[in-house]
Amino acid sequence: MASDTIALVPYGLGPIGKEILKKGVADKAFRVIGGVDIDPELVGKPLASTLQGEDPKDAFVVSDISELSGKAEPFQQKIAVHATGSNVSSVWPQIRQLLDHGFHVVTTCEEMLYPWDRYPSLSDEIDQYAKSKGLSVIGSGINPGFVMDSLPLAATAVTDDIRSVKAVRQANVGERRVPLQKKVGIGKSEEEFRQLAKDGKIGHVGLEETVRLVAAGLNVKIEHLETKLEPTFAGQDYELSWLTLKNGEVSGQHQQAIANTSENVTIEMELTMALGVESKDEIFVEGTDPLHVIIPNGIFGDTATASMIINTGKRILTQQKPGLLTMLEAGLPFHSVHPIHAQVNR
Repeated sequence: MASDTIALVPYGLGPIGKEILKKGVADKAFRVIGGVDIDPELVGKPLASTLQGEDPKDAFVVSDISELSGKAEPFQQKIAVHATGSNVSSVWPQIRQLLDHGFHVVTTCEEMLYPWDRYPSLSDEIDQYAKSKGLSVIGSGINPGFVMDSLPLAATAVTDDIRSVKAVRQANVGERRVPLQKKVGIGKSEEEFRQLAKDGKIGHVGLEETVRLVAAGLNVKIEHLETKLEPTFAGQDYELSWLTLKNGEVSGQHQQAIANTSENVTIEMELTMALGVESKDEIFVEGTDPLHVIIPNGIFGDTATASMIINTGKRILTQQKPGLLTMLEAGLPFHSVHPIHAQVNR
């Protein structure tokens, strides 16, 4: 084992957790020493069995991170890639335990992208606790984490006198995993969808945090933030692996978040996740030199999220900034071909 090899532990082995695991196994910077999940069908089994392959060798699924303490001890740097939930309050006990065992944490928890406004006290608690351990915690991913926040912010670097930033993301969920199809409301009645929306039990989590991260990056103060969530309806019949959807039934969701600021900068995010839509990502920046960036076919969220999580993990190790970080403090995300302690042209 090279002295600069990073111990990697996937915490949560659902569909996204498994994608992250694949990326981690393939990346030479890491040694996957085990995985954590509470599913009794997985606990005790070789981690490789979740990938239907031979690697990682001698790594097993455990139900508690403490069971990996011995294997983690020889490593100077340790990262846990956490993928279990979307709510800051619910995942904090898990993240705290990871910090207690010496792991930096990169989480897919959408609210962790920028929790400072909605959870100020808890954010401060997480920040201080991570600093006391000399470790970093960060929320990242594709959306939120990159396509509607980090990427639009990067686009503002080539202009000035910013008047508005807008990101539009359309994703054909017919090409995505079944849990996501169910999550966006497919198969619900319109009445059921609207009730779930009213109760806050449906909809993409993190769109508000995306707006708040962009505002923080632009250094503007939000005066008013409005969100909207509406069902979309199928224009034809669809035969899914788990459901036959009829023309006119709920096919997904359309979501918006618009913020007005004291500096007269408008920030707008528009997200459509539904069957049959054209997948694409667009960024609009209105300034001295307006920008319109189009990504045809969009960025495929599942595999791209896994790459983003892995690369963010390497990035925070190079930054060495303890505490609760956002993508603003983590620095420009990128893929490093070599392990982080063996970068070329240093």
